[in-house]
Amino acid sequence: MQAEITTIPELLIKARGNQTQVAKWINCNRGTVGKYVTDVKAESHVIINGRLMVTHSSGRASK
Repeated sequence: MQAEITTIPELLIKARGNQTQVAKWINCNRGTVGKYVTDVKAESHVIINGRLMVTHSSGRASK
């Protein structure tokens, strides 16, 4: 099985900047798309086979 890995900025190029369309493609809120618009290096999110994966910071230090 081949994994398709992309980012929100890459999808925005395909959607010609339409955040609503990208949100429909990855089944998330348009506000979430806006949150990761500038993450071009995929440091805090990645989309694998159409599923959005994000990093989580709880604010607590891990031991």
